[in-house]
Amino acid sequence: MKLAIGIDTGGTYTDAVLYDFDEKKILGTAKALTTREDLCIGIENALDALPREYFKDVRMLSLSTTLATNACVEGKGGAAKLFFFGGDKDILQKYGGEYGLPPVGEICIEPCGTDISGRITAPPDWDKFEKDVRENCVGQDGLGVIELYSVKNGAAIEREAKERIAKITDIPVTCGCELFRELNSLQRGAGTLLNARLYPVVEEFLRAVRRAVSARGINAPVVIMRSDGSLMTESFARMHPVETLLCGPAASVAGGYGLTHEKNAVIVDMGGTTTDIAIVRGALPVRAESGITVGKWNTCVDGMLIRTFGLGGDSAVHYRGKKLVMEEYRVIPLCAAAARYPAMKERLERFAQSGAGVHTVFRYEFYVLAKRPRSLEKYGESERALLKALENGPLILDDAAAAAGRDIYTFRPARLIREGTVQVCGLTPTDLMHVRGDFLRFDPAISRLGAKIVAENLGVTVEQLCDMVYREVEHKMYGNIVKLLLQVQDPFYAKRGFGEEGEHFIEESYRYARGERSGALVRAPFATDFKLVGIGAPIRLFLGGVAKLLGTEAVVPEHGEVANAVGAVTGSVYAASEAEVRAGFLESGEAGYFVYGEGETRAFKEESEAEEYAEHLARESARAKAAERGASGEIAVTCEKKRHAAAIGYGEEGSETLFVRTVYAANAVGSVGYVR
Repeated sequence: MKLAIGIDTGGTYTDAVLYDFDEKKILGTAKALTTREDLCIGIENALDALPREYFKDVRMLSLSTTLATNACVEGKGGAAKLFFFGGDKDILQKYGGEYGLPPVGEICIEPCGTDISGRITAPPDWDKFEKDVRENCVGQDGLGVIELYSVKNGAAIEREAKERIAKITDIPVTCGCELFRELNSLQRGAGTLLNARLYPVVEEFLRAVRRAVSARGINAPVVIMRSDGSLMTESFARMHPVETLLCGPAASVAGGYGLTHEKNAVIVDMGGTTTDIAIVRGALPVRAESGITVGKWNTCVDGMLIRTFGLGGDSAVHYRGKKLVMEEYRVIPLCAAAARYPAMKERLERFAQSGAGVHTVFRYEFYVLAKRPRSLEKYGESERALLKALENGPLILDDAAAAAGRDIYTFRPARLIREGTVQVCGLTPTDLMHVRGDFLRFDPAISRLGAKIVAENLGVTVEQLCDMVYREVEHKMYGNIVKLLLQVQDPFYAKRGFGEEGEHFIEESYRYARGERSGALVRAPFATDFKLVGIGAPIRLFLGGVAKLLGTEAVVPEHGEVANAVGAVTGSVYAASEAEVRAGFLESGEAGYFVYGEGETRAFKEESEAEEYAEHLARESARAKAAERGASGEIAVTCEKKRHAAAIGYGEEGSETLFVRTVYAANAVGSVGYVR
């Protein structure tokens, strides 16, 4: 038997699927709570719900996870430092934030000179660089190195910098050239820094999987889904964690299509932390044109076009005055937390009876220790006191503030929360699903207590609060689906976004669709012929209403709640590579052509020779990448040629053009080989 296990670890749930490749069928599925303090526990619980008698025949483990994506959306991740050779301080200060880069003072700018062709005109001061590394690597989880024009010179400076860093510290380091070959140095820098921040996130996940499967006698090779829906090996993922961005949503797209075979569909995956939307058109996922964007990070990472926004079953439900606010970050639902810490219910009951619930501060929320930090060195006295107190169990806000030696107004646990050391427990849509009886995994008693406190602050009943939250989920889902459809249909929105006017128009269309605007002079509700395919446990409660507003159907497939794990286990290995030919002057002063490819530049006198080599380079680079990511056996490679020219005027025979460049884009596809 050729069996494989697919595992998807999300922010809230860990899913597992046992798949038979010979029969092309699912032998078992499982869902367990993700245990952030120790991911291994949640993975073990999911594995133990699968038919164990098949484990001896498992030949492959295929993984996907939203942990990296969630870290970006929530502003979390490890500590990391970026070394930028040739970076311009003013440009970084002015535009760096658009790509997710930190303030310029947090970036190590290393002076050096490189011209636009990649020629090094002023080498770096390597002694200064090594001094900077020693001063800035303390406490870091990862390091990144980029150089302004590394794409044009084989990344010689980046590679030497990495070698020098390796002699100073064993902190993992990645060069931009190992990840991307786009010219935009700010975008490369953002992706490289993000890769460094994600080292501990992905490493923790991989170690947890290994511990869980080894304890069950499974010793199969591991592959992981990439952001473009293809697979990569475990070793490749360890050094390229940024490639796992949106791999959870990519797996859900693959799984959603595989379970429904809807050739034209909007895939909507609602998890605990985020909702991810993608489009399948003509049985193929629509791809991102210039790198994926997650949260504030605008990267060069190749992937599917996926719109991710902070909305899930575990989104924090708050209020500002009398206005309901659905936060973009997750908290642990009160009902889920109380299942593990029963004393929380009694403490919240006492708080509710005190009559102090109506307040501008969310005093009904609890704080829990998610994981013990490796070192307390960097924390202040207040943070250390809080961590020590939380070792005895969760604390409600008033008690947590007192333990930290603060009052509720000056209590500042933001850093501990950002790092994932401490988590907040509060009211969420999951709690309100329990209040309504739509989802009953836990005791709803504490959910009712939290809902009553929030409802009192808003001046509504608990039932009205449930209606408000359900409608806000529908509202956010509708708006984001419309935006993605418009971006794919019209390049104008893809390039320029929506602006205030576009946002207002979408808002009005929602109100028209709900019938809230009567006697209107004109109506402009949006509609689509694409069906909405729902993935994730809570989606069944909301997608039907959104589909009705958009004049289409909702499809929630069997096993849709574990579609991510299905997608992970049925993927293939894919790799892409490009090489381009540009005109220029050779060292002799003669006109010639340059080929820019994967880490190399080569000059040719004849255009035909340059083109022949560029195609060869693109094909072989794509093949090598696929093999590095785990493809074995026959690897199919295709290559497309695109010639770019600029119009320079009109002659006797019509418009005249000037050669700009020729791009050879190669794609390689193969199987992982373990089960095929």
